[in-house]
Amino acid sequence: MMLAASLAGIGFGSAGVHIPHACAYPIAGLKHEFQPPGYPVDHPFVPHGWSVIVTSPAAFRFTFDAAPERHRQVAEFLTGERLEPGEVDAETLPRILIELMRDVNAPRGVRALGYEEQDIPELVQGALKQQRLLVISPKEPGPEDLAAIYRASMENW
Repeated sequence: MMLAASLAGIGFGSAGVHIPHACAYPIAGLKHEFQPPGYPVDHPFVPHGWSVIVTSPAAFRFTFDAAPERHRQVAEFLTGERLEPGEVDAETLPRILIELMRDVNAPRGVRALGYEEQDIPELVQGALKQQRLLVISPKEPGPEDLAAIYRASMENW
């Protein structure tokens, strides 16, 4: 795990992370009600990977038109399959991510972590504070875009 975490840190530091990570901070920090299965029960919290993955499908739907080739490459890495550019659309990477989420029993979405639609304005404000992440996105989101991402992420399936 230490090696995997180190390699992930190197990759993230080199490639950069954007919208899903910006959305993750308020998900992990605004409410402290979620108790992840398999973790000690001394305090509720949202594991970082879960707070990131729940908004990833919607975030990548949003960024697809700004970087379709990058989305195709990630889809190929995750599936191990060669995909032709014409085979990939805005739903390809989100579909693959949702399949992976289901395979590993990740939360279905933001709602599963204790949030509802009325929490979206506060989540958006928290994500907007993460400008260092939002500005490196292939398509920079505004407040309405982030709200739409959170709304679409309430339940991914």
